[in-house]
Amino acid sequence: MARTKRAKVVSLTRTKAKSRENKESLMENVRGAAQQYSYAWVFAVGNMRNTYLGEVRSLWQGSKIFFGKLRVIAKALGETPEEEIRPGFGALSTRLRGNVGLLFTDSPPAEVLDWCSDYRRIDFARTGSKAARTVELKEGPVMFDLDPPEALPHSLEPQLRALGMPTQLKNGVPTLLQDYTVCKKGEVLSAEQAQILKHLLIQMAHFRLVPLAYWSAVGKAGEGKDTEGAVVDVELSEEDRELVQNSGALLGAKESRKSASRSQAMDEEELDEDLDEEDDGEMDPVEARKSAMMLPEGVKL
Repeated sequence: MARTKRAKVVSLTRTKAKSRENKESLMENVRGAAQQYSYAWVFAVGNMRNTYLGEVRSLWQGSKIFFGKLRVIAKALGETPEEEIRPGFGALSTRLRGNVGLLFTDSPPAEVLDWCSDYRRIDFARTGSKAARTVELKEGPVMFDLDPPEALPHSLEPQLRALGMPTQLKNGVPTLLQDYTVCKKGEVLSAEQAQILKHLLIQMAHFRLVPLAYWSAVGKAGEGKDTEGAVVDVELSEEDRELVQNSGALLGAKESRKSASRSQAMDEEELDEDLDEEDDGEMDPVEARKSAMMLPEGVKL
């Protein structure tokens, strides 16, 4: 028996999906930027923070930055030599893999590389990220990571104890009863470790933009017009490579031209579905509960 509208459960977190018009507008914006600017950069974001990404957008106001909807962006640029809107964009599209963004600019490559090398913002590490250094605390009062150090307020002691630290309140100061290692360099942080570091005001997550490759309308420096539309991969340091891998970005082109042409029809069909979708992809709450619960046979929600 069909449920009435009054009985329908609607999630309060449900948001309206972007329509086909929104995605076609994105494609037009990407194509417009591709025709306007001389360089297009694929970049990864280390320790993604929306606040800092907004700051980057404001600092590059004369340029265009696109982040997300990579399949739509790749289709706008063209994924094959026959489809690409400018020579070389097909090769650039194959590098739009994983958690990456696209920067269109007229600034020369040396300027972009220098800016990305200098720009970084530090923030608190989150659960699942890797510890940048070992943090060991000595027996005695628990101190903020400041210069000079300051003792934590007494109100934080129960929280520290709940997070697994061997603490006790002595003379109104949270005090460690023994030496305690919060984390070791390179290990993946748990939720408890990330929260302890935040209580101690220890920041070890660096927000950075790491350039992976760029397309140039003027070709490679010093090589003339024959390289017009060339795509140049940026040589990464070990630090940058590790940051890219942790960010979820994927290095290199996704597949060969031959493989791309074989899968072109399937990709176009998937893209049409992506453009046509009106649903936000959220499972009906009742169906979600059914899939999450193992109910005895014959029992219905």
